[in-house]
Amino acid sequence: YGGFQPGQAISDALPNGEGHTPETVIVQAGSFTMGSSSREQGHQDNEGPRHRVTFRRGFAIGRTEVSVAQFRAFVERAPYRTDAEKQGYSVVYDQVSGRLIKRDGVNWKHDYVGREAAGDLPVVHVSWNDATAYTRWLTQVTGERYRLPSEAEFEFVLRAGRKSLYWWGDGSPRRPVENLTGQKDLSRRGRQWEAFFRGYTDKYWGPAPVASFEPHPAGVYDIGGNVSEWVLDCWHDTYLRAPVDGSAWVNPGCRQRVFRGAYWASSPDQARSAYRSSAAPDRRDARIGFRIVREL
Repeated sequence: YGGFQPGQAISDALPNGEGHTPETVIVQAGSFTMGSSSREQGHQDNEGPRHRVTFRRGFAIGRTEVSVAQFRAFVERAPYRTDAEKQGYSVVYDQVSGRLIKRDGVNWKHDYVGREAAGDLPVVHVSWNDATAYTRWLTQVTGERYRLPSEAEFEFVLRAGRKSLYWWGDGSPRRPVENLTGQKDLSRRGRQWEAFFRGYTDKYWGPAPVASFEPHPAGVYDIGGNVSEWVLDCWHDTYLRAPVDGSAWVNPGCRQRVFRGAYWASSPDQARSAYRSSAAPDRRDARIGFRIVREL
């Protein structure tokens, strides 16, 4: 690990004294069982077959989701135009209907309802293409190897060595550990979640500023809630023939990319550690952000 210790937070300097890359946390090599069995509550067929994944090398994963302020530094210095800016719209949460709707003029500068976003919020309205461009820029300006996590890396960190439904256990958390759908959460208009964690509240409806809750056992924040996160892999309907070394499963010309982890409106079944989703690489909306990986 080049003198790094597991759990240690590291970052690289950006050129010209312009600050640092987002902090990453060292993750030790190891192995785990990926996916879920058909007996698991909420199981989906795309979460199987369960298989053993062994990492020969450690890696460093973003301590938090990339924030609006961190993404702004990239957009302004690269410079870069996101898919939402090029195509003129994104998808926001409509507070009246409680649904996701298309809205013109919304991009990475905006929050989940389309208002101007605070710098410490996780960046949303970013596509897989945008997230990948950000990691390429970090690689270019630091000389270190940055990328999105593989799906296996993400689940390995998320599970933290546990086989339970969620990293904190099998039911509702006993204390605020993630931004989730709590039974006691209320929207500004008094709306409640239709599917929720019983007895839970985290006081947020929509994304919370990054690192608003206690750290996960791996030393990262918000990996099981807040916003869902893009990973490198192409979407496959099952794990048949999936890599067993933890690398990303990619094929030429793949039309869908994977995103993982619960977001602020995920049902309890969708917040399980095994749950997975996909979208077109230019998809962007109020649900999905990303975190980075730095290779060691």
